[in-house]
Amino acid sequence: MTEPLSKYASSKLRTAGAFVLAGLVVEALSLWWNHPLAFLAFLAVGGLLLAIGIVIYLLTLLKLSRNEPPISASPSISASSVTRQV
Repeated sequence: MTEPLSKYASSKLRTAGAFVLAGLVVEALSLWWNHPLAFLAFLAVGGLLLAIGIVIYLLTLLKLSRNEPPISASPSISASSVTRQV
């Protein structure tokens, strides 16, 4: 069974999602804007918001993976219990 995410992880993932969504909205709006600055808005503002969201998401996953215990082999499948039949 999986346990629910901690409040910290949940809030960080929501923050990451908000940054990604804001970046996508800025990029979508800049596609309709017919001005030379639209490219800068698309690249600088939208790209920066997307990058921040992705970095927060990956750092949250990294922190969650460090808190989990490592996966170990079950005792019924260990090498000592396997016998070779000739």
